[in-house]
Formats: sequence, C-alpha cells, structure tokens
Amino acid sequence: MELLVSITLTGILVSFAFFGYNQIQKLFINYVEQSEFISDYNQLKKALVTIEERAQLIEQTDENNISFKTDSNTIILNITKEHLLLKFRSHTDTFHLPCKEKRLQFIESNNLTSTKLVRSFECDVFFKSQKFRVSFHKQYDAESILKSTLEQLPPDELY
Repeated sequence: MELLVSITLTGILVSFAFFGYNQIQKLFINYVEQSEFISDYNQLKKALVTIEERAQLIEQTDENNISFKTDSNTIILNITKEHLLLKFRSHTDTFHLPCKEKRLQFIESNNLTSTKLVRSFECDVFFKSQKFRVSFHKQYDAESILKSTLEQLPPDELY
C-alpha cells in the first residue's frame, strides 16, 4: 500500500514538473521572439535617423523603394509586407518587421513638375497585437528643393 501511494505521489510530482518545464520553455521562446523584434526595431530606428540626417535628398523611386542620396552614396529603403531592407553599396541589412499602413508625405511644388521628395515617412510594424511606429521627418533647405526641381525639368528648359 505504501509503495502504491509513493508511486502515485511521484507521478503527480513528475507531471507538475513536466508542465512547469513546458511553460518555462514557452516563456523563453516568447522572450527570444520579443527580444529579436525589439533589437530589429531599435536598430532600424537608429539607422533611419542617422541616414536621414546625412541624406541631402530623400526620394521615392517606386512604390516600395525610398532612396536616401548624399553626394557620393545612395542608400535604398525597400519596404515589403514581410520585412524592411536597407540596401547599402556593400551590403544589405534585413529587419524582420512586417510593415503595414505605410504613409508618405511629399514636398509641395508650385510648378508643373511633381517632385518625389519625401518630407516624412511613417510605417506601422506589429509584434503580436502591439503596434509600433517607424518614422522619419526630413527638413530640406531651399537649395536641395531647387536642385531636385531642376533635375526633373526637360533639358531644353534648363537655364
């Protein structure tokens, strides 16, 4: 009888230990996923701030690409539903952040040419049910706006 009671109690303790181990394992997996998301999110925000500050012009080249141009370099931000890519000349950084609800604002132009100079960019990224915003806002000087407008004019209209 004592042996039967001790086997039963041991079985109950082992089942509780197994259940607790599974819960800890699930928590650890969730922690790793959350840590990877936060790391990607913070690195992307820091990179966008640095690139935006150094860029002279930020233009939308097509539906999913934004080009950051300096005198000697061009960096492309490629936006897809699964991830965001920063394409440098030598390498590409991949951020596993699903971008939803992308919003762009452009510089208003008084002439007939439509500029694609990006004034601000916002994109909502999600981790499970939480929403985070990735954004930048560019302040242009008059020289950059004039240069971009002149590049868009046909060659015979240049002064």
